[in-house]
Amino acid sequence: MIALGTLLLLQPWQTIKTVDVQSTLIPSEKIEQYAGIYPNTPSWKVTGQTQFIAQKIIKHDDKIDTAKVTQEGRQVTIDIVEKVTAGYIQKNKQWYVINRNGVQNKVQSPEGNAPIYAGFSNQADVKMVVAEFVKLELTLRQNISQINFSPNKDNANRLLIIMNDGNTVYATLGTFGKKISYYPGIAAQMPSKGVVDLQFGAYSYAYGTSHANVTKKKADNKAHQK
Repeated sequence: MIALGTLLLLQPWQTIKTVDVQSTLIPSEKIEQYAGIYPNTPSWKVTGQTQFIAQKIIKHDDKIDTAKVTQEGRQVTIDIVEKVTAGYIQKNKQWYVINRNGVQNKVQSPEGNAPIYAGFSNQADVKMVVAEFVKLELTLRQNISQINFSPNKDNANRLLIIMNDGNTVYATLGTFGKKISYYPGIAAQMPSKGVVDLQFGAYSYAYGTSHANVTKKKADNKAHQK
């Protein structure tokens, strides 16, 4: 009876029908290979072993931060969180690389694969920016060259962001993550390189055009609409 119960539980005649891999950069085929799970893999090779399989995936590739394997009937889902270099920061002439959790480790120099952070005196502020940066789309992350904490009299939490495409972005610490996502759409409509201001709204103006002129133009347009 025990043997029969085990047989019914494991159902060795059942096979995995679909394997759904959620990852950003690492190909699904690679993840399936690390896990040893493919369509038609016997279900008993997965049932009750999902945590072990997840650890096996992580050990195969140092680019993987976490892995989660779930099984529902004949479907297996593998969720991969890849390691993200969130940036580099220099303190007392020493460079540090920042990971997706805001942890900093010493390095010789930046590798050019993530933005430089500058002007930050509060590490909590750095972590706040990092937490939002790692959530951004890959193409947007790759377009950010520098993130500078640059307060002025109008905005004590201003960020000045240098983009690799030649534009400059002004944003605010608390709303950086939400508003920087508007950038690609705004930049696509700009006739020339310039400034995208996301501090208290979302608008752009070309280099050489003063902020006062833009503000006046917006005010004139509103008056005309009335």
